[in-house]
Amino acid sequence: MMIGGNLIAVNEMLARCLASSFYSTRIPSSSLRSLTELKKLPLTKKDDLRQHSPYGFLAVPQNQVAVYHESFGTTGKPVSIWLTEQDLLDTASEIEACGVNLTPDDRVLIRYPYAISQVAHTFHLAARRQGACVIPVSSRSAISPFPRVVNMLRYLEVTVLAALPLQAILLAATAELMGLSPGRDFPHLRAICTAGEPLTPGRRKFIEQLWHVPIFDNYGMTELGAVALDCAHGRLHPRLDDFVVELLDPDGETSVQLGDIGYLVVSTLRRRATPLLRYWTGDRVRLLRESCPCGAQYRLEVRGRQEDCLEAAGQIFDLWDLEAMIDGILGKGLWAVGLLENGGLHFVAENWSLEHKDPQATVLDLEEQYQVPIKIDMVPKGVFYEPKALLTTGNIGKPRYVYTTKELITRAYENSLSL
Repeated sequence: MMIGGNLIAVNEMLARCLASSFYSTRIPSSSLRSLTELKKLPLTKKDDLRQHSPYGFLAVPQNQVAVYHESFGTTGKPVSIWLTEQDLLDTASEIEACGVNLTPDDRVLIRYPYAISQVAHTFHLAARRQGACVIPVSSRSAISPFPRVVNMLRYLEVTVLAALPLQAILLAATAELMGLSPGRDFPHLRAICTAGEPLTPGRRKFIEQLWHVPIFDNYGMTELGAVALDCAHGRLHPRLDDFVVELLDPDGETSVQLGDIGYLVVSTLRRRATPLLRYWTGDRVRLLRESCPCGAQYRLEVRGRQEDCLEAAGQIFDLWDLEAMIDGILGKGLWAVGLLENGGLHFVAENWSLEHKDPQATVLDLEEQYQVPIKIDMVPKGVFYEPKALLTTGNIGKPRYVYTTKELITRAYENSLSL
């Protein structure tokens, strides 16, 4: 399955790629005669970016570069991404298509990390271009601990919070520790814009129930920019004027049919400084043909990264599957999962409710539905993040859901499990 772009735009992209040392010897210098020929060109993998950073993918003279970003490097050597001034404006323009529809009446508190990564800077620019007031709070910073951010949300009468989904959850938990109700004591807040991690339907519903406002998601990455955004109707649509989107089997060769789950491959149509050809994102997704009132014809489900999948009883379970399994547990908050010794799934979930319901009846239903052994342990709220830490720190990174069995059990019951 391949959608997006046109032959002229693709050939212009290829010409830009040829200006980089990496692509100059990997792709033909002649133009493609049809879009189907794009599938014959080699994939670009993250290891390629790692091995050839910082300059191997740079496709313009250095005096044309306006901004430099790196990935966090949590899974290996950081990758380098360069942007021209026009690249920066184009990425901001992509974000402006988000259905949150920022206006000069908005005060936007940006809780994305500003250091090195891209999303905070481009979201900041997009908000300013739409006339909104920006409050650049950042995350992973000792200067902006959670209580300070909660107070700023109130006394600055913030209308839009931009944050990783986990940050939105932890800010709600901090507000409760401070004696506040996230859904009642922030009357000016009208929306939350998320990015930086997969937003499953269960997690979206959880955050919306905490804050009583709608969520607008931005799917992208430092390497690519904003590949897909939620429209005003809360549906995630790929940006087909800016990217060519492909879905492939794990073999990296076989195309996946529309509506089936595959791995996302993206080619950047507008990037000038660091264009990427057939970039293997490692994200497991599903693309559906679905008319939306906003006018879009496709919807994207981003189901999680390849390394966040678990194989049990001969089946592959991604974050969407795993969250759906545990979604029906009454009072379920933060959670993690590992493999049982018998090959089943072991969930550990915090109980965020005053009510307590034995999950065993749910377990039996799930085992029958998925044909896999399942164990669910409910632990007190505060196991995954120590409440006292929330009142003193601002430096908490991306969540981790999937663990080895021994590590999951040991760390959970030592009250120190960090997602």
